[in-house]
Amino acid sequence: MVKKPTAGKAGKYGRKPAGKADGGKPGGKPGGGVKKPKKMTKSKPPTTIKKALVSKEVMEALKENRKEKQEKREESKGGTDKKKRKFSKTVEKKEPKENLTGKRLKKARQAFDNQEYEVTVKVKKLWEKAREKGLPVDKKQEIISEIKGLIEGKVSSLIFKHDLARVFQLILREGESVHNTFIIEELKPHVMELAKSKYGKFTVKCMLKHCSVAQRNIIFKTLTGHLKKLTLHAHAVTVVDTFYNEYATSEQRTAMVTEFYGKEFYIFRSTLSEHLSKVLEQYQNKKESLLAELLSLTQTFIEKGLTGYIIVQHLMLQYFLHGPSETIQELITEKLLDQLPNIVHTKEGSKIAQRCIWYGKVKDRKMILKSFKGHVKDMACDPHGYLVLCAVFDTIDDTVMVRKMVLNEIQSELDGIVMSVSGRKLLKYLIAGRESSQTHSQVIESLKVGEDNSISKKDPEVRRQEILKSVSPAVVKYCVENVESLLLDNSTASLIPMVVEHAGGEVGEILTALISHLNTETMESYPVHFTLKKILKIEGNKLGEMMMGQVDNETLSGWVNSNRGAWTVLRVLECVEGERREGLVAALKKAGVDSFTESAGRDALFEFLDK
Repeated sequence: MVKKPTAGKAGKYGRKPAGKADGGKPGGKPGGGVKKPKKMTKSKPPTTIKKALVSKEVMEALKENRKEKQEKREESKGGTDKKKRKFSKTVEKKEPKENLTGKRLKKARQAFDNQEYEVTVKVKKLWEKAREKGLPVDKKQEIISEIKGLIEGKVSSLIFKHDLARVFQLILREGESVHNTFIIEELKPHVMELAKSKYGKFTVKCMLKHCSVAQRNIIFKTLTGHLKKLTLHAHAVTVVDTFYNEYATSEQRTAMVTEFYGKEFYIFRSTLSEHLSKVLEQYQNKKESLLAELLSLTQTFIEKGLTGYIIVQHLMLQYFLHGPSETIQELITEKLLDQLPNIVHTKEGSKIAQRCIWYGKVKDRKMILKSFKGHVKDMACDPHGYLVLCAVFDTIDDTVMVRKMVLNEIQSELDGIVMSVSGRKLLKYLIAGRESSQTHSQVIESLKVGEDNSISKKDPEVRRQEILKSVSPAVVKYCVENVESLLLDNSTASLIPMVVEHAGGEVGEILTALISHLNTETMESYPVHFTLKKILKIEGNKLGEMMMGQVDNETLSGWVNSNRGAWTVLRVLECVEGERREGLVAALKKAGVDSFTESAGRDALFEFLDK
């Protein structure tokens, strides 16, 4: 006979669901179904105050505060039945005791957590007084002396407090030599830990700036042997880079760089150079191990985004200069390309960016140009950044993409670029190419390194002509509209003859605009004289004909009164021929050369007319 499953027992309001023990589903009552485990909640440790630091009244108030919080927790957990609460006996109200809330509770906790709390408060108040504007020097030194007395013997425990870092920097920056020496001597054993601290690194940099050479050497010895770890640290790298870039001697720089080459080279660092090429000459059999070490470092620098530091760029450049091209192509990742706009303003960084352009594939080059968007003007006006743009014009075959991403931005920012020394160098390279009269020979030699890259296929001259065709109309138009302002300065005036010679196309508009601004006063100006002299050598016949066509003979004769004007008239006579020359000669003889102001130019013109 089969037994029927028993149902749950009847309750007050009907039958209860059967549990597992009654043959029902698990989880019913009664029956011991699976219960969910309660979540473990970490209770906050009770706030305790040391009796030595806090009074008895504060201690009692804290205890009362804890009791009330504990009662609230129990009520929220257990809860009381409404019926029981309704018929419960009335409890007499206790008199309220003083509780610690808000600022008082915060101060009590700070006093317990920080044993030097009272000292910290006093020091910060004094610091606020010392940094007031217009405070007399004597009064400031008195306050600094008082701060020194408070922190003496406690520097090692106070220095790592973020709110006291500026106090130590104030003493180093504005204190007397006695105060300065006291702080540096106290902090020397803690330089390593301070360099790794978010706020302590600023104190170390302040120490380097305001300490003596002997003290700086001691700090250097403390850092030596740990430079690799410090450089890979997010905060400490700023200290290492500041020392390398601003304070290190040539010997110290070499010692810092060779520490990254490996332990075996670190032992012989006094005989090595910071440039890898010289090290490889001494140890040719160690080339593979050296490059492997630098490759690992370079990858780490790129991944951690540390490429903005000079010492990091120097180490990366050593690999880019001596490593195999295949491995360099693997290093040119999206993460590195995103960081290029931040490194092109340094000597080492611009060389790294150039090699990324030379060794990068077509896809990589497109990403490089995208990363330059919005930074082209800053790069063009930078003494190192403009060289990266020159490498772009020499290397990338897709001139349409170059025009859209680079040249359009240059054309829209010509005002700022022309007024910059580096910007003018870039324009001369764009218009004149590798003309030795316009671009320095060292720049040309440095750019020739990228000619042998295997990615670029287009003929260099064809590429240059396509870029020139894109940019020359905008440059010619700018010269026509701004010829008067360009002639005010020797450096900007040199652009006009360069554009006339190399821009190609119709440059008659520039010559017409130039002639319209000539008069007796401007003829004596050196920039105008220099510009006319250059153009008469390039387009002498054309300029001479246009000048005599737009300026009457009487005006030309009047220019002879100035020395530079007389030389200009003489060169015009040498360039033109036929009726125009005869008419000008007749006008000069009629005016009488002897009546003009005596000068070397007038005498040369007089000799020419007597021939």
